[in-house]
Amino acid sequence: MLCYWILRLPGGAPAGLVRVQNDRVLLKPTVSIPGTFTLFSAASAVPILPETETPLPRAEALIGMDGDRMTCYASAEGAAPIASYRKRMSQLCTNKEPEPAKEAVSEQAIPKIAHVETEKAESVADTAESEDDISQFNTMYMDSISDSARETQAFSLLLQRANAFYAAYEGDPAEDLVHNKDSKTEEQGGIELFSQEFPGARWRYVDGSDILPHYEGTWRQPNGATLHILAVRGHAAPRPPRALLGFTRFLRDRDGTGYWLRMTPLG
Repeated sequence: MLCYWILRLPGGAPAGLVRVQNDRVLLKPTVSIPGTFTLFSAASAVPILPETETPLPRAEALIGMDGDRMTCYASAEGAAPIASYRKRMSQLCTNKEPEPAKEAVSEQAIPKIAHVETEKAESVADTAESEDDISQFNTMYMDSISDSARETQAFSLLLQRANAFYAAYEGDPAEDLVHNKDSKTEEQGGIELFSQEFPGARWRYVDGSDILPHYEGTWRQPNGATLHILAVRGHAAPRPPRALLGFTRFLRDRDGTGYWLRMTPLG
């Protein structure tokens, strides 16, 4: 079974894909992320490197760490909250073999006032570190369920159904979009889309078990040339999702729904 997780930065922004197929996991970040990465199942935790397949049966989450700072995270649908994997990561670090003990220093050799000040400083540092860690996690988690929830669901749908596009990273994914297979019948002229941008265009809706849902249209320009248009629902971003190669324009329809468009001349 093939599925994808969204790799996210602590603030919730998408940072790549995690591809899971036949208990083998491939991490594909789209931005540079420092530190190391750990892959989790319910019973195991193993290191994973970017662009290298790592076997782990029933993998369900991934966390990137740079020292004590979480740099990224991803999880499968139905996995435990990321906080539980952070806790497991902390336990893994705690269970590492301790460093050799330093030579004990006589307590009498340390002035009492200095001893008290040292304990106070350590307590303040521990409290600050704990509060920073909690604040970082709360910010990350609340961002992930904030107003971007709809965007996350839409992007997740694109990634989960990216099987038709993933192999096309080295080819032209738009050719896999259209199989002349309508999922539902629309009366001729019954779909109205981008009436201001492409007046008089004729549209049909295309969907299927191995096809990303999209609209396909033809539009005759004022100069007589005809354009073939593919429209996939999405959200505004500096660039389209990696799977949508060739989709270069983002437009919103009159109802506010956003679409990524690919336009090619016919004839």
